[in-house]
Amino acid sequence: MKISKALKGAAIVGAVLVAAKGLDDRLETTHYVISSPKIPKAFDGFRIVQVSDIHASVIPGMTDEIRGEAPDIIVSTGDLVHDRGTYEPGITFARRLCDIAPTYAVTGNHDVRRSDYRQFQHDLDLTGVRTLHDESITLSKNGADITLSGIDDPFSHDGERTSDKILASASKIAMPDNYHILLFHRANNMGLLKRKGFDLILSGHMHGGQMRLPNGVGICTPKSSWSGNSPLLFPKYTGGHYRHHDTHMIVNRGTGNTMIIPRFFNRPEVTVIILKAQS
Repeated sequence: MKISKALKGAAIVGAVLVAAKGLDDRLETTHYVISSPKIPKAFDGFRIVQVSDIHASVIPGMTDEIRGEAPDIIVSTGDLVHDRGTYEPGITFARRLCDIAPTYAVTGNHDVRRSDYRQFQHDLDLTGVRTLHDESITLSKNGADITLSGIDDPFSHDGERTSDKILASASKIAMPDNYHILLFHRANNMGLLKRKGFDLILSGHMHGGQMRLPNGVGICTPKSSWSGNSPLLFPKYTGGHYRHHDTHMIVNRGTGNTMIIPRFFNRPEVTVIILKAQS
């Protein structure tokens, strides 16, 4: 009897510890070093801070954490705001990001689903954030250039297939000879882009798999992609660094939560990408 009670007590304590660890919601900053012979020496050490899937719910201290990383640029890979409710927290956060470094963004499915999306985009433009709509810009430093492109989220009210819209958007972007970074929201559709010649793809949308196993394997696809081409359970691209030949892909787990189930073993994340030139 005493052994049984001891085992029950140990099980309860263990369950509490696992729950406390799994529900840890402190902001986590993850660093990646991406090297390529195509990265100019002038961009060696170039720092990109990536945020994603904030859903207008900014974590306290997040701005200071980003500022402390001394980014050369900041990128937002979609769902800065949610499709319902006020978007003002997202606008305020965007304005603070622009005070730190030049900030670029692409739309996410929750952004473009808003009934007041056009007004939101107008207000976002006024903050100084440059949203890339199926277009490219050149980043220059000490006489050297790299290319930064962005693809709009393929959310459609008219039933057009997601894959068709993504491929059409990608075809609008001219492929340069220099190092090329793509911002695109939906990591679950990366299979359509990883052979298109981009050197680095920065993405989000998958919320880290919402719940994760302690080894980092994501469990669940976000509800907004249940009718898409992603498996409901254990989707492929949930968070982290992926590679297909010369194309690197960084998937940010995001910071917000749009589902009833909590983020489990899935701390909110800011990612820092450091470019490294190869001789």
